[in-house]
Amino acid sequence: MRVRRNFKSLILIPFLALGLVLFSTVAAQNGALSSDVKTAPLARFTSDQLALRNMPAELALLPEAISNMSMPGNRAGIWALDALDAVKYGLKVDPVHDQRYDDTLCTLAALSSLQEHFERYGEWDLAIAAYLHSPAVLNNCLQSGDSTLLLHTITLSDLSQMEKSETHSPSEEFSIIYFNQPISLEAVTHLSGISAAEFSKNNPIFRSDPLVPLEGYGLRFPVEIAANIEVDSLYAVTTRMVEERKAEVLKKKKQAEEERKQTSIIYTVKYGDTLSGIARKHRVRVSDIKKWNKLKSDFIREKQKLIIYK
Repeated sequence: MRVRRNFKSLILIPFLALGLVLFSTVAAQNGALSSDVKTAPLARFTSDQLALRNMPAELALLPEAISNMSMPGNRAGIWALDALDAVKYGLKVDPVHDQRYDDTLCTLAALSSLQEHFERYGEWDLAIAAYLHSPAVLNNCLQSGDSTLLLHTITLSDLSQMEKSETHSPSEEFSIIYFNQPISLEAVTHLSGISAAEFSKNNPIFRSDPLVPLEGYGLRFPVEIAANIEVDSLYAVTTRMVEERKAEVLKKKKQAEEERKQTSIIYTVKYGDTLSGIARKHRVRVSDIKKWNKLKSDFIREKQKLIIYK
């Protein structure tokens, strides 16, 4: 009798195992489905909120653009929301519970922050820069005239480009390489084999050449290309190219000066002459005469010699 029971138990084991496998498969499919279903309403919610606030629809792609950046540790959530901004817009942020990981609440707070920056600066590109780098950093750049930050930050044009074209094929994988020195686009294309057009598509926020990296930014390369990139070689080639460009510019400048010397005249100031009168007579600008003769003011004296280039 005991043998029969054991035999029946042995027969049931494969069926139980099969049932567990089927249950796991269905559960996994349902989990994936629920994840997709959850993502779709969030996208619609974001689009609806942007329309309701009269904000550009392209901003819905900002979280995707941010995902390719290395953000400071005090930011979290799909919008990489700063902790102070999160608290400012009513989110709870503490070691136990951080509402920035609630996608809906994080979206509302991020849009409010962007909207406030736009009201302050009057341009969406500046609003995005303030959101990503803080108003203090942006203000310093604007006051100092340093455009490096604005050259490398995300703009509405970048987001629009992401929206209009499929930059990457779904199956293509990328690696991000971080640099701490400028690198030349020509050096990148020469040493990696990637085309300038493809590189620009992969890295739309970099618009200068040489590319001047900012802290927290990296360059995206297809995995198979990234594996063969030698960073030190890129630095070396870039340094050589920059020096060659400087030498070429200096050479052209000297050539231009030599040509100007061949067409220059020496004018002797007469009694009653003024810089404006001399400039009109020779069809040049007063500022040019002052620059050519290193004059700090409009004062000139009789019999003074002035170089004038034709």
